[in-house]
Amino acid sequence: MKRVALVVSLFVLALLVTACGAQTNEGEDTDQNRPDGQAISAGQVITRFERAPGKPLLKRAPGKDAAWDQLSLGFDVPPALQKRYGTFSVYVVEPGNTEAVESLLRDKETREPLQKGPGGIYWELDELANTYVAYKRFGNNAVLVWWNERPQPATDARWQRLDDLMAGLATG
Repeated sequence: MKRVALVVSLFVLALLVTACGAQTNEGEDTDQNRPDGQAISAGQVITRFERAPGKPLLKRAPGKDAAWDQLSLGFDVPPALQKRYGTFSVYVVEPGNTEAVESLLRDKETREPLQKGPGGIYWELDELANTYVAYKRFGNNAVLVWWNERPQPATDARWQRLDDLMAGLATG
């Protein structure tokens, strides 16, 4: 009897979690569903980060990709910035290239779309590191990618700082 009660409880819990994840809260990132969302430029992202605490200087990845600019702190990240923001990249896709944006939000192995979770975050397991990578779309053409360094999908203060910086761009 205890086993049946446990199974029923877990089933109800799963339904509640699924229902809560499917709802969209006001203020939640919904631009990925709107093709007319605001476009963000690489220059805007760079300037926004230069004004942030610690003045992180974003660098473009070497070599130009036709679809996007990849911005990050580079290779020799000062320890204080690494501690404050963690490891991340911002992909700024050429406006109107929805295929490139969608490719960033796909599982790298299966090419299947990642599922959007609470807070507009898409999670993917990095099987080599056995840790999770968070993806979030801003405007209609920018994707923040952050490595959480944990074996479960979870954010922390580093993610929140990045999310706040990027959200400020998407809203003006």
